[in-house]
Amino acid sequence: MIKRVPILEGDLDDHQVGSDDVLTGISTSTSILVGDAGQNILDHAIGGNDTFSLVVVSQPNLRNSSYGDAGGDISDHGRGGNDTFSLSGNSLQSFFSFYGDAGSNVSGHAEGGDDTFSLAVTSSLTTFSLYGDAGTDMSGHAKGSSDTFSFSGNSSQSTFMFNGDAGGNLTEHAEGGNDTFNFGGFSSQSLVSLSGDAGGDLSGYAVGGNDTFIFSGSSSRSGNLFYGDARGNMSDHAEGGNDTFIFSGSSSLSGNLFYGDAGGTMSGDARGGNDTIIAGSGSPLVSSILVGDAETMSDDAQGGNDTLVSGSGNDQMWGDARVISGNAQGGNDTFVFKPSNGHDTIEDFGQGQLGSQWGTDHIDVRALGIQTFSELNISEFDPATHESTITFSPGNDLVVHSQIALSENDFLFMA
Repeated sequence: MIKRVPILEGDLDDHQVGSDDVLTGISTSTSILVGDAGQNILDHAIGGNDTFSLVVVSQPNLRNSSYGDAGGDISDHGRGGNDTFSLSGNSLQSFFSFYGDAGSNVSGHAEGGDDTFSLAVTSSLTTFSLYGDAGTDMSGHAKGSSDTFSFSGNSSQSTFMFNGDAGGNLTEHAEGGNDTFNFGGFSSQSLVSLSGDAGGDLSGYAVGGNDTFIFSGSSSRSGNLFYGDARGNMSDHAEGGNDTFIFSGSSSLSGNLFYGDAGGTMSGDARGGNDTIIAGSGSPLVSSILVGDAETMSDDAQGGNDTLVSGSGNDQMWGDARVISGNAQGGNDTFVFKPSNGHDTIEDFGQGQLGSQWGTDHIDVRALGIQTFSELNISEFDPATHESTITFSPGNDLVVHSQIALSENDFLFMA
């Protein structure tokens, strides 16, 4: 029998269904809001579709924690509701933590809801921590849902930590959802760190979702970090999702760092997804580092077939990882260049050579209107440094670290 119940201090269990509640305001310096259960959701219980509408008015030192469904765990066959979080106003020296479903773990066969987080706030010295499904770990056969994160305010010296699914780890057979991040507005001297699935690691047979990252705002003297699947490591038989990163905003004196899968090490039999990373255009002071899979790859890890698109700044690109060891193998990656690309570098251009740990990569020059190999201005290959330089136009060039001299087969030309 299904029984819809209002907010509980304890557990939501059996076949209970939480009510659809509206929670508003921040009235004290420390506030805790819970959509359904103060403790846990278990058995076959389901959280309601709750709305959190919070407004701050220049009051410093606020601390708010809002939980879409449970303050503790969601386990067994429990499910989170489709909750909505919105924050507006002005914040100073404050801390906000929003949990789409569980404040702690999601385990068993539990599933998160499709939650929406919207920050339209002017902030200074404030930390925002958002979790799509679980505040800590997801394990068993738990599944994250398709959550949406957006920022459209103005920030100064603030920190944004967005986690698509879990703030901690995805392990065992857990699956991340297909999440969307849209970071707009303006950020100055701030840290923006967006992770598609886990704030920690992916291990066991965990699978990351197919996430989309869009940076449409502007930043100045900030650090913008993007992780397709794990902010930490991927190990065992973990698999990254097919993620898309689009930097369509502007950036001045900021550092932009993209990892298609893991910010740490891919080891064991971990597999990277087929990711697309599009670097930013605009200011020539943009510094972007694009890494298709992970910082390092070891053991029998396998990189995905990634697409890295140069922006207008000076971009450093690795199709696979900055360091590859053991029996790890890179994927077959594509590096795309457009007019006004700046001074770029490909650090690991694979040409399918026997014994190489790099795959068979390609340089796509179709957007430059180049139709034949003879149209390219390529310097002589240096066998000592394994470098050659392609000059597209004055002030726009590409240094390629390859195994052998570049040939026609290494390029994709305009038909």
